[in-house]
Amino acid sequence: MNKKWQAASVFSAVLFGLAAMPNQGPALSSVMRQKLAHSQKILEAVVTSDWASLEMHSRELERLTNDPRWTVLKYPEYSRYSTAFVRAVQDLHAAAVERDLEKTPEAYAAVTLRCVECHRYLARARLAQRRD
Repeated sequence: MNKKWQAASVFSAVLFGLAAMPNQGPALSSVMRQKLAHSQKILEAVVTSDWASLEMHSRELERLTNDPRWTVLKYPEYSRYSTAFVRAVQDLHAAAVERDLEKTPEAYAAVTLRCVECHRYLARARLAQRRD
């Protein structure tokens, strides 16, 4: 793997979360690792314009959000962040189907941003719980 792909993989791991946040349990941790694997493949597909792979991995990423392990957290805010993430993944999949070279990287960036927002929310929620 060249340095460019290594850097992209590290960047993706940080943004999508190598695993679920602590105290979320092995079930959610497993789903987050699967999310990471698909998101890394999505980044590779976006960069190389591998439309078939992009369609497949974005569809699989959306499928993960229907897994009962995905909804193990019962915070109302988590549900809102999750819904926003699903919409972003659907937009990414649509851009892939359309083979749209402009929408695809924008949609990927939106998926990434939705991940970061949720992980940031969960980190703040956990800090607030520790202070109580």
